[in-house]
Amino acid sequence: MSPSPEPASAKVRLADIDEHLLAYLVELALRDASPDDVTPPLGMAAGWTDERIAWFRAYHRSAAAGLDGPAREKSWAVLYEGIPAGCIRLKRVQDSTAQHVGAQHSEAGHATAETGIWLGRGYRGRGVGSAALALVLAEACRAGLQQVVAHTTAGNTGAQRILTSAGAALTHDDDGAVSAVVVLSP
Repeated sequence: MSPSPEPASAKVRLADIDEHLLAYLVELALRDASPDDVTPPLGMAAGWTDERIAWFRAYHRSAAAGLDGPAREKSWAVLYEGIPAGCIRLKRVQDSTAQHVGAQHSEAGHATAETGIWLGRGYRGRGVGSAALALVLAEACRAGLQQVVAHTTAGNTGAQRILTSAGAALTHDDDGAVSAVVVLSP
């Protein structure tokens, strides 16, 4: 009898993004992800542009300072078997954002963070996203957060499955937006 395969969660870890890892992530994004999965719309040109690549680099450099840094955000590389597979982030959000998704918040207003993830196409559907989300939720607990919110679209059923499996309550809006709230246990 052969041993059962190792679950994806045992093969996934988060890593701080330094310049070397950032270069790998740029290459992965260009090769295996749609720019709309990775960056906001920028400029008029479609596809990967110099502007989008510059934004990607600047974004991850600014998030390197962490949740208590100037950007109030932290991003990590998602590694699968030691190879960059994508990125995941946490960003402290203002009370108005938390209230938008029906969230409870602390007196300090910093008990809620938003998360987002992108994975290269070759890593999707393999449990990598679920494992990465579990790791980032553990980071949120260590940071003293009470809940994590996320936003996706009605058509992104993969993201909805990942969020639901992490215990998120989903709210579907009339415009096709889906909001999620994961309440964290202390």
